[in-house]
Amino acid sequence: MKNQTEEIINLNRTKLNEDLKKLENEKTITQSESKQIHERLNSDLDYYLKHQDIDFAGLEKMFFETTKSFENIKVNQSIFLMIMSTYGNITSQIAMRQFPMKQEDYAIQTQLNNVMNNWFDNYQNDSEKIADLISQINKQKQTKIYSDISSSEYDDIISTVNSIKNDTAISDDELKKILTEGMLKYCNKSNESNLAILNIYGGIDRIKKLGIDKQLSDIYQKKCTKPKELSYSEIKQQVSSRFKMLLTEDMITQQNFENYTKTIIQDVEFCEKNTDKTQIKAQLLSSLKKLKKAELDTEDREAITDWYFILSQKSEVDIKSDLNKWLYDFDPN
Repeated sequence: MKNQTEEIINLNRTKLNEDLKKLENEKTITQSESKQIHERLNSDLDYYLKHQDIDFAGLEKMFFETTKSFENIKVNQSIFLMIMSTYGNITSQIAMRQFPMKQEDYAIQTQLNNVMNNWFDNYQNDSEKIADLISQINKQKQTKIYSDISSSEYDDIISTVNSIKNDTAISDDELKKILTEGMLKYCNKSNESNLAILNIYGGIDRIKKLGIDKQLSDIYQKKCTKPKELSYSEIKQQVSSRFKMLLTEDMITQQNFENYTKTIIQDVEFCEKNTDKTQIKAQLLSSLKKLKKAELDTEDREAITDWYFILSQKSEVDIKSDLNKWLYDFDPN
C-alpha cells in the first residue's frame, strides 16, 4: 500500500509527464529530449523515496548531477521550471517529514531554491533572460491580471524590451534613461499594476547590472496611493486572477488552482452573506488551516493573508494573531 508521500510524489510524476508532452507538442523539445528529462527527473524522485532522510547537501549534489546530465539539452525556462517543480515537490515533503516541523527541514526548500535560481541565473546569458522576461510580460497581457495596463501599453513595453534585447551597442547611460522614462510614463496606475511595471524595468536593471534599483523604486514609491478597501467582488477577482496566472505559469496544478480558488472564494461569499461573527471567524480559521500546507511562495502566501485580513476587517472579527502565525509559524497547527 502506498503511503501519502509516495502518492504525492506520483502526482508530480503525472504532472511531469503532462508538461513534457505539452513541450513536445509545442516543438520546444524533441521526443528524445523529453525522454531524457523524464527518465532523469523520475530517477531523482525514486532516489528520494528510497532516501527520505536526505539532507540539503545531498539534494544540492543531486541537483547539480541532474543539470550536468542535461548538458546536451538547452535548458530553457520551461524545462527549468519542471526541474524546480520536481525538487520543490521533494523539499515540501522533507518539510513535513517530522511533526512538529523542524525549522532546518522547512528551510531546505528556500536553500535549494536559492541554489537552483543561482544556477539558472549563471546558465542563461542576458539575451535569454530578457527573452524570458518578454515571455512573462506576454503572459500578463494574455491573462489580463493587471486590467488597468492596456494592450497597447503592453505592446509598447514589449517593443522597448525587445529593442534592448536586440541592440547590443546600447550604452548603460542610454539604458538607464530608457528604464527611468518607462517608469515615469507607465507607473501611474493601481499600486499592484505599478509594482508589475517596476518588476519589468527592475528586471532589466538586474539583468544588465545597471544599479538603478533605488531610482526605479523611488518612482514607484512616489506613485503609491493609499488603497481603497476592496469590495467582495474585487477580492474574488484578485483571487481568480492571481491563481490563474500561477496555473498558466505551471507554478500550481489544476487541482491546486481549483482547491485554492474554491476555498477562498467560498469564504468571501460566506462573509458577504453572514453577520454572525463567531461563525465567520470559525469559517476563516478553518480555511486557513486547510491552506496552511499550500505549496506557494512567500508573495502568494502574503496575498492570501491580505485577503483574509480584509475579510476579517469587513466582518469585524480579529484574526491578526492567527494570520501572523499562519504566515510565519513553522507549526502547521
